[in-house]
Amino acid sequence: MAGVIRTLALVAVVAAMATACSERPPRTGPDILFVATPEAVGAEMLKLAAVEPGDVVYDLGSGDGRLVISAARDFGARGVGVEIDASLVQDSRERAAAAGVADRVRFAWQNLFETDIAPATVVTLYLNDDVNRRLRPKLLRELSPGTRVVSHDFNMGEWEPARTLRVRAGDRDHEIFLWVIPAAVEGAWRWQGPDGGDHLLALRQRFDEITGTLRAGAATAAARGRVKGDALRVSVAQAAGGTLTLEGRIAGDAIEGQASVDGVTRAWSARRDPR
Repeated sequence: MAGVIRTLALVAVVAAMATACSERPPRTGPDILFVATPEAVGAEMLKLAAVEPGDVVYDLGSGDGRLVISAARDFGARGVGVEIDASLVQDSRERAAAAGVADRVRFAWQNLFETDIAPATVVTLYLNDDVNRRLRPKLLRELSPGTRVVSHDFNMGEWEPARTLRVRAGDRDHEIFLWVIPAAVEGAWRWQGPDGGDHLLALRQRFDEITGTLRAGAATAAARGRVKGDALRVSVAQAAGGTLTLEGRIAGDAIEGQASVDGVTRAWSARRDPR
């Protein structure tokens, strides 16, 4: 009889464990031990990202919700926290209600790799180097050009930050990294020059760095530049001397801006070559 009782008890425990596991979101990345970002560091992260009332701040791995709450309470933004620990999600909701910002924030019990982050204008992170690198393609793919990404203490590998800030809090220094999502400009862009000739700007892109060539008639010259958000700036050294500078705003398959050479500036526009 005792053996039967022990068997039934074991079955009950296994069933309870299976039920608990089935209620949790699947984990596709490594577990991250929750360590809270100090309040002072969180405030500097939001300042570095220039958060404003019109922004939507997504905190991936939001812990107890303090950064999302600060974005709403102190900067007037709206916020979304994404956290895989259900108890921390509940704690965050209670903290938001106590802070009087429950109507401007929400907390999702989700895996951050499966969350739709497209609505974000600012993304904040306190994960680790490995997760940041694995998250990088998702950030570049889903976020709109100009979206700011801020990470506490951990970088993005080969993707160099636009700015780095060191903040003293408690008994140590903290690093904050800022990136701006670049528009996708890789490919060929065609326009007519002032002389009516056909110009082709072939670009390669690595994050926000641009290299390529400009072909005008039979002449070809190297091009180099950067893209920040939807703003492009490319310099082309000319064989006859001087530098052609192309600047413009990218909107899908079109660029509108200006071209400058030898102190002369004129309107410039180009379209992506579909071939």
